[in-house]
Amino acid sequence: MKLKSVKAHCLVEYQRSTATVIDDAARAIRKDPEFREKYHAFTCMAYDPSRRLLFCGTTNFANDLLQAFDPATGRFECMRYQDFGETYEIKIHRALELGDDGMLYGATSCLHDVDERHRAPGGKVFRFDPERRAFDLLCIPKAHDYIQTITLDSKRRMIYGMNYPVFEFFAYSMDKNEVMYSQYMGSITHIGAVDDDGGYWGTWGYGHKLFRYDPATNEVDFLAHGLPTGCDSLMYKGAGPIDCMINGLDGFMYIGGEKGELFKLHPGTGEVTYLGRPVPANRLPGLALGPGGVIYGVGGDDDKTTLFAYDRSTGAFTVLGPVHDPQRGACFRPHDLKLVDHTLFVGETDNPRRTCYLWECTLAG
Repeated sequence: MKLKSVKAHCLVEYQRSTATVIDDAARAIRKDPEFREKYHAFTCMAYDPSRRLLFCGTTNFANDLLQAFDPATGRFECMRYQDFGETYEIKIHRALELGDDGMLYGATSCLHDVDERHRAPGGKVFRFDPERRAFDLLCIPKAHDYIQTITLDSKRRMIYGMNYPVFEFFAYSMDKNEVMYSQYMGSITHIGAVDDDGGYWGTWGYGHKLFRYDPATNEVDFLAHGLPTGCDSLMYKGAGPIDCMINGLDGFMYIGGEKGELFKLHPGTGEVTYLGRPVPANRLPGLALGPGGVIYGVGGDDDKTTLFAYDRSTGAFTVLGPVHDPQRGACFRPHDLKLVDHTLFVGETDNPRRTCYLWECTLAG
């Protein structure tokens, strides 16, 4: 098993004049009109099999936050979030999901500093109808705070999320149009997941221990342990150690850690099992279920992005190869992963030299 080809797709070609870290220099660089319009980062994705479109949530300081990518043509189409958004919404971070009803559900985050917090209304949880090309506001869970991540439970019509910069968990009921539960957690996952019984998993406290929210009781079970590997804030300050989490549909949850490690979580007991470290660099932000019990993943940082496969039947890891286009160079930092047929799409973020790319990685065979 290996990669057959790697191709980078660019929304708008743009070379940065400075190599500053975007999070640290947001106030200055957002005043640059060229940067505002042309710089995009691909922070999350949701594939719609009925329309054969890959919807991409992005970072963009001109509020261009949602694109539809057609894998057949390699073309992007702007969904015009800028007509719905407000100044402080500059990214859909890890907050885009396709519902069983064919609608997209998302939420918006920010990069402004504390001195502007009182002027910013707060991140939206929204619904997008791909047929009407229309956005609807569902709620603003917390005034002045924005939203780093959501997880959709279509079966129970619940949306779970984490606010930013105050790390507060919320549970929103679509049927009741109400935030049913909110709680300051003091910790934040890059993205959580829902187990087979409807429980949402995340982290809490300075030790980044695990918690499980049960929508049936509207209560949280605060576990006394976290991952075997501690948090070093490798994602952003205070965040981690969970870089990615998915339901494996085999009774277990699978977790990518910020240090490039893969874990398995038993929802019934909370037991966490270390499976291995498939990539040599830090970060493991993307996991995707494949056929035959295979889990695909992407990890790495600083131009060392690597794709791998994990065979659950044997426990074996296979390194598929680097995410590198001979014409355009390497993926600087991966942020999400989606499997479409025999192709793995990697969203790139935070490139300090140029706009970020959507990477199309085709599997051999």
